[in-house]
Amino acid sequence: MRVNSLDGALLDFWVAKSENLKLLPEPPEAGQHHENGSGYWHPSTFHPSSDWSQGGAIIANDWYAIEDAMIEWFGPHWSFVRAVTESPLKWMMRAHVKSKFGDQVETVDPVLPGQ
Repeated sequence: MRVNSLDGALLDFWVAKSENLKLLPEPPEAGQHHENGSGYWHPSTFHPSSDWSQGGAIIANDWYAIEDAMIEWFGPHWSFVRAVTESPLKWMMRAHVKSKFGDQVETVDPVLPGQ
């Protein structure tokens, strides 16, 4: 699957994988939020492609690789591309995944037991 077409739960899954996060052994309790830096994730609380408090930390730690991927996809003026300006966090998370795995990732089912 092309990384630049990843979206939603599938994109969040690949971001978790690129961050070497482990799946929580049990679903989080109602109202529980993802804790950045915990080393764990769960699909019900980890949404870095739509939550700046989660994705922003990843961007801050991997900015240069993310920017390199964005330049490869869109050229040096990537920050003016409409698709990027409409969904910057999503595109930066895609770029983060690209920086770890390349332009293609295997197709997986992001629906996990215990969701």
